[in-house]
Amino acid sequence: MKSYLLGQGVFHFIDGSVLCPPSYIFDSSAGSSSTISPSFLRWKQHDQLILSALLSSLSVDVLHLVVDCSTSHCVWCTLEKALASPSNSRIMQLHGSFQDLWQGDSSVSLYMQQAKSLFDELAAAGRPMSLEDFNLYVFRGLRGEFKDLVTSLITKAEPLSYADLHNHLFTHEFLHKNSFHSMAATPSLLSFSSLL
Repeated sequence: MKSYLLGQGVFHFIDGSVLCPPSYIFDSSAGSSSTISPSFLRWKQHDQLILSALLSSLSVDVLHLVVDCSTSHCVWCTLEKALASPSNSRIMQLHGSFQDLWQGDSSVSLYMQQAKSLFDELAAAGRPMSLEDFNLYVFRGLRGEFKDLVTSLITKAEPLSYADLHNHLFTHEFLHKNSFHSMAATPSLLSFSSLL
């Protein structure tokens, strides 16, 4: 996201180097501040567009952290404090989440997204996980139908990258679903042919 914001030339809103101008213009003849500043309106419009882009890029897991933020700078700083903090408790919580990682009824893609999110958070917190450990945690949490595939993948000399691991698991899931559907269709075809 940072590279996108830098490329768009709006990162100065995020890092706080462009401060919000005063919302009203002081009218010296009236002695009050009743006219809304055009520079404030422009700043607010830009900031709200950036805020919208930031919020739409967040997962549901972290969205609750920034619910009270009204500026892009506030969102950025809040996320930076919460997710990039290399505190011991945060590291332990992330490792605990890896140990609790379980596919359940989730698709391979959703399961791998959850695993990758934890992997990336550990790296952002300054404690990157090795690919060997990543593979192990992913293998541990898979459903039983992946047992044979895991047995063959675990014998590889090098750990699998995220993309390779995802591709193997996704292909297995795809083939398993097709196999299941064809097996489920066979008895009904046999039943139908016995009626003839």
